[in-house]
Formats: sequence, structure tokens, C-alpha cells
Amino acid sequence: MSVAIQFDPMRLPAEAEALRVEVRQFLKEEVAAGTFDPNGGERDNPEFSRKVGERGWIGITWPKQYGGQERSFLERYVINEEFLFARAPTRKHFTADRQSGPVLLKYASEEIKQDILPRITRGEVSFCIGMSEPDSGSDLFAAKTKAERTDDGWLINGRKLWTSRAHESDYM
Repeated sequence: MSVAIQFDPMRLPAEAEALRVEVRQFLKEEVAAGTFDPNGGERDNPEFSRKVGERGWIGITWPKQYGGQERSFLERYVINEEFLFARAPTRKHFTADRQSGPVLLKYASEEIKQDILPRITRGEVSFCIGMSEPDSGSDLFAAKTKAERTDDGWLINGRKLWTSRAHESDYM
């Protein structure tokens, strides 16, 4: 015997719903202006990333002192879902916004935060992730690269097998 489970429709808070409407309108205008073609398979578009940055939608949850808007993770989710649905070219800023930026927020020196995070929020820089190593692939627990503190900063020793988008990224 099976039991049917029914979930009530989710309703977004007013500010998240207003943002959804704003994002949809922005995407509609950018497609009409020819900034990107949702059917063209384009994934990288520096112009689009800069326009998203001008809207304050990259690093939207981050502190204002680093270019963020201090808005909610639900609002970040709304933006991401609308971009995915519209097949917007987000690859230029995606890793910086979702992975590298939050790591810098938590662990970077204040000097690095002041330098790099605002450029991420403006859609000016891109990141790749250097994980894959010989004999470990993308298994981070098997990675052998080590960082050692020195008088001048950090000495990083290790080998990377390949890194997607390394040739077109500003930072790893």
C-alpha cells in the first residue's frame, strides 16, 4: 500500500518575489538587447557578468564593505534559479560568487578581501578550482598538495593534472 504525500505550494516572501520579477525583467531585456541568446549554448559572457554585477547580484549575501548587499540566501537562490531557467551565461562569475568568494570571506587576509571581493561583485574577475591531481583525480581527501607557512607568506607544493577553465580564469 502506498501513501500519497502532498506538499503545499511554497510562497516566497514579498521581497524575494519582487526580486524574482526584477530578475525576469532584466533577463528579458538582455535577451532582447542581444546580450545573450538562451538557445545559443553560450556559457561565458563577460559583458553579462558585468551587468549582473552592476545590479548587485553577485555576492548578494556578502557584507557591504566588500561590495555585497547583505541580502538573504533565499534571494540569492531566486537569482540563481531564474538565471538557470533562462539559460543565462553565468560561468564567468559563478565559481567566484558561489565558491571562491565565500572561502575568501572566511579565510583571506583583510588586504585580499578588500582587493578581490569587490572585483568579484562587479563581475570583473573569474576563478577556477585547482583540485585534480595525479593518482587522486578530484578526490580532495587524496590530494597531496600542501601549503606551508613561511616568513614571506605561504609556500605551496604539489601537482595538478588539469583544471577546467584555468586558461581563461583570473585566479585559482
